[in-house]
Amino acid sequence: MSAALKTAKDVSEHLLRITAKALMQRDFELFATCFFLPQTMNTMGRRIVAETRFDLRRAFESNCDHLESIGVTELRRECVAAIFHGENRVEATHLSTLIANGEEVVPPYPVFSVLEKVDGSWVIMSSEYALDDQSGGAKALHAAEEGDAEAEEIYQVHLDRLSDALIQGDFDTFKDRISLPHQITTETDVIRVATEAEMKDLFDRFAIMYANQGLTDFVRTVREAQFITPDEIIGTHISHQMRHGQRIMPPYPNRVRLVRDADGQWRETHCANAILNNFENFKLWTRLADDPCLPEFDQPTKGTKS
Repeated sequence: MSAALKTAKDVSEHLLRITAKALMQRDFELFATCFFLPQTMNTMGRRIVAETRFDLRRAFESNCDHLESIGVTELRRECVAAIFHGENRVEATHLSTLIANGEEVVPPYPVFSVLEKVDGSWVIMSSEYALDDQSGGAKALHAAEEGDAEAEEIYQVHLDRLSDALIQGDFDTFKDRISLPHQITTETDVIRVATEAEMKDLFDRFAIMYANQGLTDFVRTVREAQFITPDEIIGTHISHQMRHGQRIMPPYPNRVRLVRDADGQWRETHCANAILNNFENFKLWTRLADDPCLPEFDQPTKGTKS
């Protein structure tokens, strides 16, 4: 055990600090370091099991959305009891309070957690939340077991690869996940990309635009996705454009169609974004409408397999 974590309470408070920071900054990678999988989460009437990182991420993103929707500015959590059971196991209870600008928006509620040291690091093995199943916090946890997990995982991996490629200026990775012809639908325009040269031009505009805005994280999180055929997925997600943990624009909804090609790779054929386009083909920065409206898809931009 490290010298910094001498007592059971130290262990509990260490994990509480990290997870609170991760939730407030929407940093899933940091959050995930604190959990063992599979992860069991119990509310007052339901047992939820996050089997995979994707399940954990779905619950994390849903929780972040819930905190944001009720205006939480501080996640205050205090360990009230913790005890060792052997050298590598701690059982701890903390009180969790949601604060918005100095005022409680959710009264304190207790959470009991089992913590264990795995490969030299303390992680959360399971937690029990004193939350009614109809509460926003409980519903956020329930997201770990909702939806079409296979379609949503394929969709999320696609989003992550493209987001990373845009931030890193990696056109080769980006183009490998786009199928031509490709269509982009906004609230004001329909943009058709027919050639790799046109795709490269559009990619460069976005990469430069994001660099000029100081974008450090482009977080896109699946909301739902489903198989339309065995080789076609349509889903929706929310885009969060961040600079060192702070938003540079409000989150907005998007829709994507993915088609699996003959080589087995899932590629994007059509995306729809709830944004207003100031100039043709994103020559200048886009903006959100006051009430963003996510466009529907028309017929597939290319033939899909059955």
